[in-house]
Amino acid sequence: MGLNLYGLASPLCAQVAPPQAAILQTSTGSTINADGSITPLYTATPVQIMVQPPGPQDLQLQEGLGQQADLRVVYVNAAVRALSRSLQTGGDILQFSGSEWLVTRSVEDWGGDASGESEWVKVVVTRQLPASV
Repeated sequence: MGLNLYGLASPLCAQVAPPQAAILQTSTGSTINADGSITPLYTATPVQIMVQPPGPQDLQLQEGLGQQADLRVVYVNAAVRALSRSLQTGGDILQFSGSEWLVTRSVEDWGGDASGESEWVKVVVTRQLPASV
C-alpha cells in the first residue's frame, strides 16, 4: 500500500482553505437522440474539495489565447479529468458554491493505484453559464 499524500496534507491545508462539499459529475459518455442532438451522460459522486483563486501560473496563456472567465483552482481527492478530445475522455463537472464548474485543465496529480487513477488532483475549473441564459 502506498503513502496516502492526501491524508497527510489535508489536515494542514484545511487550516488555510477549509474543505467544502461538492458534487463531482464524472463524464460517462453521451447518447445520440432521435433528432441527432447529443446528450452528455454523467455519474454524480459527493466529494470534499478545497477551492482557491488561481495563481499567475494557473492563468498562463494557453496556446496563445487569453481567456476571460471566472476560474478557480480546486484540489479534490478523486480522479477528475479535463476534456481531452483526442483521448475522448473527461469533460467532468464540479458543482459547488451554487454553480457548475467545468474542469478545463488538469494541473497536477498525486499518488495513484494500479489502474493509473490519481489519488488526488489539482484542476482549474471554469464557471458555466446557467442553462436558462
